[in-house]
Amino acid sequence: MKKSLYGFLSALPLFILWFCTPSSAGKEKQTEKEHSATSKTTAKNVAVLELFTSQGCSSCPPADRLLGTYISKENVIVLSFHVDYWDRLGWKDPFSSNEYTKRQYKYASALNSGVYTPQLVVNGESEMVGNDENKISAALDKLQSTQPEANLSINNAKQENGKVTINFTASGKTNNSDLNIALAEKKAITNIKAGENGGVTLTNYNVVRNFKAMQQFKDGENAADIDIPAGLDPKNISVVLFLQKNDNNKIIAAAQAML
Repeated sequence: MKKSLYGFLSALPLFILWFCTPSSAGKEKQTEKEHSATSKTTAKNVAVLELFTSQGCSSCPPADRLLGTYISKENVIVLSFHVDYWDRLGWKDPFSSNEYTKRQYKYASALNSGVYTPQLVVNGESEMVGNDENKISAALDKLQSTQPEANLSINNAKQENGKVTINFTASGKTNNSDLNIALAEKKAITNIKAGENGGVTLTNYNVVRNFKAMQQFKDGENAADIDIPAGLDPKNISVVLFLQKNDNNKIIAAAQAML
């Protein structure tokens, strides 16, 4: 099942319009630390799977579990963006952000799709229900049969003073692109106490906990940093970089470092 939210933002304050349709597939101070990181990148296209999900949506757990199975796959990077429009239905998702909701709406506009959970976007080019394994596999096969327009590699990433500092190299057709940086919690287990998933223990993978974009970078070596949210275990994070075209949202290169 997928949960659709057409017209959500224009709904009356006391009412939320939603419906179900079937899918095709059923400040704590950080102790100063420094870690070397190994980049996950290749000369082949790297697929970035962005799952828009919510702990308040009963249709999302199967997609969350499926996303976890792709973590170890070669040339695949997964990110879980928790939206905030289900927070009014009894359970406030601790990972939700309106910034991620806006990102989903931007994709929906560009791809002429609805806004629903669980929704999966593959490299900014196609969308599908997040638990539709057949469509996801087809999208990956198509993407990985082509050559990348650009390349990214993370040379080093280290944690210190509550930040992750990243040294990276970009090359290829990088013009008209932003460099997106996502700080992800590799595994998060939450006991849900209310809402549609009340009483259930959920596991989420590569949950985006901080996200930023760089409009200016150069071909060759670069440096960037991103804050680590207070209370986040520094041993349970990874950093993802990806180049995304401004005109069509296409992701043309990506790299991931496990910290």
